[in-house]
Amino acid sequence: MKKLLLATAVAALSVSAANAAPTVYGKGFLTLDLNTGDTDVVYADDSKESFDADDRSKLNSNASRIGLKGSEALTGNTDLVYQLEYGIDVDAGDRFVDADGSRSMEKSDQFYSRDTYLGLKNAQYGTLLAGRLSAIDDYVNFANVTQGGVLGGDAVLASFDAPRTNNTFNYFSPNINGMQFMAMYAMDENNNTDTLDRDAFGVGGKYEAGPMNVGATYIQAGDLKVARVSGNYAISPVVTLGALYQNTGFDEGDNENAFTISGEMATATPWTAYAQGDFVNNVGGADDAEKFRAVVGGKYAFNAATTGHLYGAYLSTEANTTDKTGIYYKDDLVKSVEFDGFGIGGGIEYKF
Repeated sequence: MKKLLLATAVAALSVSAANAAPTVYGKGFLTLDLNTGDTDVVYADDSKESFDADDRSKLNSNASRIGLKGSEALTGNTDLVYQLEYGIDVDAGDRFVDADGSRSMEKSDQFYSRDTYLGLKNAQYGTLLAGRLSAIDDYVNFANVTQGGVLGGDAVLASFDAPRTNNTFNYFSPNINGMQFMAMYAMDENNNTDTLDRDAFGVGGKYEAGPMNVGATYIQAGDLKVARVSGNYAISPVVTLGALYQNTGFDEGDNENAFTISGEMATATPWTAYAQGDFVNNVGGADDAEKFRAVVGGKYAFNAATTGHLYGAYLSTEANTTDKTGIYYKDDLVKSVEFDGFGIGGGIEYKF
């Protein structure tokens, strides 16, 4: 009888282990930001007009999220893996979004899908995920160090930068001595769930080992072609330098060239200082359209879960239009638009 009870208990424990509860995780990241600047517009008749930016201080939620993730063993070396992750604006009850996740005047629900998937992970053959997924260029970005509600956005300034794509398959090979291969395919289902309005595929690889990390990706969706290379190197135990170059070809217009350089320096205190410079030429394929941004900031590690942030940025953009069907404002043809602005901000980030 005792042996039977012991066997039953062992079997119960085995079932519990095989059906482990999912991990609940997330973060809240709130910043207070003040951005200011002015926009100069030159019309076809060479008349000029200037506009001041809205310089009210704003409370911003930055990629705050909550999610569930986990795995279930299917065989001795194959697991089912899953993740359900949703963004949430900590400072608001709803948000305004476009289909690509940027803000607009179209109201959406508070919870919005981030990377959500089901997949299979095999120790020998790698991991295949299916669902709504970040494009694989997101895994080859060793230069971006911006944090929070920084002017120009918390990312590099390239027009195509790791969009989340619906109806997508991502593949990641096993990591072998720091080397990993990756690929993606986004389906064109010819319905309102299509993210890029066409089939898209991508391939890439990266090497992450010790003080040096490098990688490259290539993504194509119809006539849109995006090639990226990025890397960083720890020149000392406390200083790391990073760089990124991306060439983006559009259906029409010139190729966009985006450059990012950055540096991080740890200090003897809980502070880590950083700086980043971004330059983009032919923004969005427009001839001679340019963006330039310089960011400086710091992160203060209160503990493993809580980080304080301070930052400031300068952003300059310039766009020229010579086409007869160029930019219009108040029914007048615009020759050029220039923006110069500054921003400062700070906040706190908590991960669980």
